[in-house]
Formats: sequence, C-alpha cells, structure tokens
Amino acid sequence: MLPISRRTLMKGAAGAGALPFLGAARAGAAAGAGASGDGPPPQWVGAGTFAYVHDPSTAAGPRYLNDHTLIKAGGRWHLFGIVGNSAPRGESPDSSAETSFAHASAPSPHGPWTTHPDALTVDPSYFGEEHLWAPHVVEADGRFWMFYAAGGARGAAINLATSTDLFTWTREPSGPLFRGLAARDPMVLRVGGEWVMYYTELAGAGGHHVVAHRRSADLLRWSGAGVAFTDASSDTTVSVTESPYVVERDGWYYLFVGPRGGYEGTDVLASRDPFRFDLAGYAGHVPGHAVEVVADGEGWYATAAGWFRHGLYVAPLHWRDTPPPWQSPEHPVAGLDADGRLSVFALDAADLSMLRRVQLDPDADTWSQWETFGGPAGAAPTLGRNADGRLEVFSLAPGRVNLHHRVQRPDGGWYDWEEFGGPAGAAPAVARDADGRLEVFALSPGGAGVARRRQRAPGGSAWEPWEPGFGGPAAAPPVVAANADGRLEVFVLAPGGAAIDHRWQEA
Repeated sequence: MLPISRRTLMKGAAGAGALPFLGAARAGAAAGAGASGDGPPPQWVGAGTFAYVHDPSTAAGPRYLNDHTLIKAGGRWHLFGIVGNSAPRGESPDSSAETSFAHASAPSPHGPWTTHPDALTVDPSYFGEEHLWAPHVVEADGRFWMFYAAGGARGAAINLATSTDLFTWTREPSGPLFRGLAARDPMVLRVGGEWVMYYTELAGAGGHHVVAHRRSADLLRWSGAGVAFTDASSDTTVSVTESPYVVERDGWYYLFVGPRGGYEGTDVLASRDPFRFDLAGYAGHVPGHAVEVVADGEGWYATAAGWFRHGLYVAPLHWRDTPPPWQSPEHPVAGLDADGRLSVFALDAADLSMLRRVQLDPDADTWSQWETFGGPAGAAPTLGRNADGRLEVFSLAPGRVNLHHRVQRPDGGWYDWEEFGGPAGAAPAVARDADGRLEVFALSPGGAGVARRRQRAPGGSAWEPWEPGFGGPAAAPPVVAANADGRLEVFVLAPGGAAIDHRWQEA
C-alpha cells in the first residue's frame, strides 16, 4: 500500500462563550455534557422512509408547509404550520411573505388530513408583526398555548396566542413574551416542575448560531436566556441551529436540530442535562427539514416539511441500540461511458428501483427513454469509470446488507449484478488512482469507520480484500478525488459536523 498521511483540513472555531444577553444560571456554551452520566447509554436515532401525507394547497394555487407543530386533542391530531405560496421551479419562496398559519386535523399523523381555515393571520397592529413563523402548541391549565416567532422593525420576537378549541386564537394582550437578536422557532417542553422553551438565537451580532433556552413556571413570564447548544462552525452566515425540538426518553434528552448535512437534514444530540448539549452526544441523523417528533400509541414518528416539499411528510422514528445506516437524498448520478456518452442513473420515486437513461446524440441533446436497470437499490448509486472508459455502478442493497456492483462490457452492454461485500452504511465513494485502478471507500453503519478496497489491476474484475480501519468515525459518507498527479484524496465530515478531515496518498 502507498504511504498515507492524515490531518484535519478544516476545524470549526472554538465555542463562542456566553451571550451578552444571558440571565439564567446555566449560561455559556455547552461543553463536555454530551453522553456523560450514569445509567444506560443513549439510544441511536434514525428514521424510516418519509411518506407524503398532506397537501396544504388551496383552489388559489399550490402552497408549501415549513416549520410546524402537531398536537393531539379530543382523539384527533391537529397540525399548525408556516404556509406560503410555492415559488416557480428553481426559485426559493420569500419567507417574509409567510403571514399565516395553516391548520388541518386527522385521526392519525398519517391522515387523512382535513384542511381547516388558516388558524392565525399576521396583524401589523399587534406590536409590529410582519410575519408569522414556526408555531409550537402545548396544552396546559385548560387552554392551548401557541408560541410563535414574529417581528418587524422592532426586532425579532416570540409571541403567544391561546385557544380553548384549537380553532379560535387570541393573542396575549401584553405583547411579545420577549425579544432577541434572531429569536425564532420556539419549542416548549415540561421539565420537572417548570416549562423550558428552546429557540434559535445568535451569540451576539455576527456571533455563532445557538439553541437558547428560557424557563417559566406559568408559560407567561420567562427567565433570561441561557445556551443549550452552540454551533462551533467558523461560518456564521448560515444558520444550522433552527427548528430545535427536545424529547425526553429513559432519562436522556434528545435535541433534534438543523438544517445540518443539507437543507433536508436534522442531527440528533443526546444529553443527560436538558440545558446542555454538544457534539460529543451525537446520536443520529434524520433526513428531513424542520423535523418534529410525536408519539402515537406505541409508535414514534418524525414529521418534516420545507419550501420545496409541498406539504407534510411523516416517517417512523427508530430508537436503536446500534447506529442506524446513513440516510441521504436520492440524487441522480451521471458519467461518461466507453463511447463518450453520458449515462444517468436514478432511483424511481415510487419504489426506489434503479433506472438508467443514456445520451444518444450530445450535439442534438437527445436521450433514450428511462429504462429499468435492475439490481439492489438501497440508496442512490455511485459510479466508477475504468481506465478503458467502461462504467462500473456501485449500489447499496436494501436493508444495508452489503454493497453490489455491475460492470459495463466492452461492447457497451452490461454484465450481471454481483455482490461486492464491504461495510454497508451508505453507497460508497469511487475514484481511479494514478495506476488506473478503481478504489472504493465505504462507510460503516453508523459512521463507525471507513474501509477501502481497490482493483488488483486497471479495469480488472479481481479486487483486493477490504482494508478496514482506513479512517473515521465519520458523520457522512466519504468523497474522493484525484489530484493533478493522480494521487487520491479522501474527505469525510467529522461526527456532528465539527470538522472536515482528509487523508491523501503521499506518492
């Protein structure tokens, strides 16, 4: 094997420290709390396939949901959420135009959902409201309490409206509960004998993104702010502490927070202390945006929505003693085949079977019809291109049992699918090294490590054994690329997104 060097390419900045507006005793960046404590260890969290269950569109046109909340009352589930008009394809909606909350109800989180008139509409005369964002509803003292983010010229605010029937809502006459730099996305949980609100905030102007918390005995008067989680990334322009949601289970608190690992990604952090979370408590990932968590009978579910999803999605939430497999969007992949034509591989949206489409004439931009390509399809495939130009497709088997591959023949046809073995936490990364041999880098389930395997000869059908322990742990599948001199370089995301690490061939 060629000698290998290892180092960290990019690390996030250190914790930002205390917020200037802190008033609670537990202020400051979370550090070292993660998975400490006596008793059983935290469980790993993952989700099954998200199912589309509700479309909030009206006769006036298509609409989307974003941050939302579900509450069960009187035997029915009620949904409230940000709603807006869908943008043209390729464009993002205008979040400042989100001025009402959608309302629907159903006998179960999976529906069927009945649409009701919007629950609340922006009221500029109410302390300068200009938008309505991220409602969260709890039941207490014979009433329903809706906490939501609003604001305008006077700054970000967390507001309150109450109801006795979930249909008619009255704003708190005294005005916003509190204001902040970017206060939004409130979520309220009963912890011991008090209420705790988690929300998205900034650690000072231009500071790090945090999940802040405040406490209350009556849901009306709230303490000063403390910090439950600080994102240490040096990039403070992109918020990655949105939609915080905390669940208590078996003495552990699980913070769901995002978007992390992409717009439709939510990380899960576990802690014994509901006021302190950090990346050491990384406990899983859910591939959804603005994820909420509900329990219905014996089942746990994750719900998700977003600008580009046109409604509500629900997936089973899994609590596991072993790490769940990595979950990623089913993006298509493409590569040039031996004839110099592009071949595109994608997963069918209905049953996740693998499909292929081939470029017929690059100049005329004509393509074949989509055709079934067969084989296992547990995730979007990855491609390798052999030294003679023949493509090789690598796929994750359903259930993450192992990897498979299929090789293009010299005449342009394809050999049958074959098992490729290896760790099966995700579809692998593939590249061709300076000798012309394909090298494959695969993630273990739960991101425990990265393994490597390479061809014995360029374009050959024989492969060397898997080399476990190549790297890791990792929070996402590796990516690999060749330098100008042919040396391969592999990049992985550290657990919790704390850094990007890389490893490269020295010769």
